[in-house]
Amino acid sequence: MWVQLGNRGANVAAVQRELLAAGLNPGPVDGDFGPRTLAAVRAYQRRFGLTLDGIVGPQTWGKLQTDGFQPSGARPTTPGSGGVVTPVPSTPGGRVQAMLDEARSHLGYHEGAGNQNMFSSALGRPPEPWCADFVSYVARRAGFSVNTASAQGVANFLEQRGTWKGRSDPQPGDAVTFRWDGSGGWADHVGIVERVYRQNGRLYVQTIEGNSSDQVRRKTYAADDPVINGYGSMA
Repeated sequence: MWVQLGNRGANVAAVQRELLAAGLNPGPVDGDFGPRTLAAVRAYQRRFGLTLDGIVGPQTWGKLQTDGFQPSGARPTTPGSGGVVTPVPSTPGGRVQAMLDEARSHLGYHEGAGNQNMFSSALGRPPEPWCADFVSYVARRAGFSVNTASAQGVANFLEQRGTWKGRSDPQPGDAVTFRWDGSGGWADHVGIVERVYRQNGRLYVQTIEGNSSDQVRRKTYAADDPVINGYGSMA
């Protein structure tokens, strides 16, 4: 992660959400690193004794990830704290299970400099923000046909196939798209639902996402979190 004044995109939106969770005000979560986000980054760096340069590089991003403040909608990646976890029954088909196994095999993978990554390369594309390339790669390895470099492109593909469900009925193997400002507009990011469970009466989804803080990571959200645009079945 390396973002600074003037940058735009999903990585900036991720920083803005982390700053909000820490009690600072970077302005709207819009992926635009403007003066308000700069002021919030500097305030955060000052609070934790970091280099006061207003740049979110490895040091500042590392602290944002480990300071104990969870962005809105995020939940601990290990269910069980704060109530009884009840898995939602599901029986993924063979190709869906193969896709999930492929996605799990890449957990911890980290991009190189300048968005260099194996998923874009395998699909014949240049280095680029690669969340949709990750989804396309693992889906195609399991025999599905999606192939797009755009998070919104994944949703559009599934809508054309008639398997886009909107904000309901998440299932393991579904694609899940996100709009970080919660507006429901053009998707900023996409991942794959790995599991679905209930805790304290609320439905949650655990995901596997590429290009999440520059790597493949598990994350957890309330299934109705406003940042989630919707779900779509690959099968």
